[in-house]
Amino acid sequence: MIFCAATAAGIGAVYAADSDSKSNPMSGLVAAIASKFNLNQAEVQAVFDEQKTQMEANRQAKMAEMETKRQADFVARLGELVTSGKLTQAQVDAIKAKSVELKAARATEKIDMESMKDKTEAERQAVMEARKTKMEAERIALKQWAADNGIPEEYIPMAGRMGGGHGRGGGFGGARFGDPAPVAN
Repeated sequence: MIFCAATAAGIGAVYAADSDSKSNPMSGLVAAIASKFNLNQAEVQAVFDEQKTQMEANRQAKMAEMETKRQADFVARLGELVTSGKLTQAQVDAIKAKSVELKAARATEKIDMESMKDKTEAERQAVMEARKTKMEAERIALKQWAADNGIPEEYIPMAGRMGGGHGRGGGFGGARFGDPAPVAN
C-alpha cells in the first residue's frame, strides 16, 4: 500500500514536472541547478525570470533603436530622391502616407502561427492560398496607386516595405530603392 502511494506520488510529480516544462522550457534546468547546488528552486526560478525579463527589455530597446534608424534612413532616401529630381515632394508625401497605411495593415494581418498548429494540412494550405491571393490583389492595388500618383514602379517598394525592411530588396523585383529599374531582355 505504501509502495502504491509512493508510486502514485512519483508519477504525479513527474507529470507535474512534465506539464510545467511545457509551459516553461527552462524549468528542468532550474530544477537541476537547484538540486545540484542545494538551492531553493523558487529562488533559482526567480533569477531566471529576472534575467528573461531583462533580456526581453534589452531586445525591445534594440528593436526600437533599429526601427528609429530604419525610419531615419527611409526619410533620408526619400529626401535624396526629391533633391535629385527623381520624385516630387508630393510623390514622396504620398509614399510616406501609403507606407504608414500599409504598415498598420500588416500589423493587424499577421497569421497566428499558434492557431495554425491546430489546423489540418489542408486547412493550413487553404489559409496560405488565401493569403497568397490577397497579397497578389494588394500588389495589383499598390501598382494602381503608384500609377494614380505618378510614381514610377521602381519606387513602389518604398511604400510597400517601409523603406526596405530587411535585406537588400523590396517585394517587387528586389531592387534597391533608388536603383534604376531593371531592363527587360
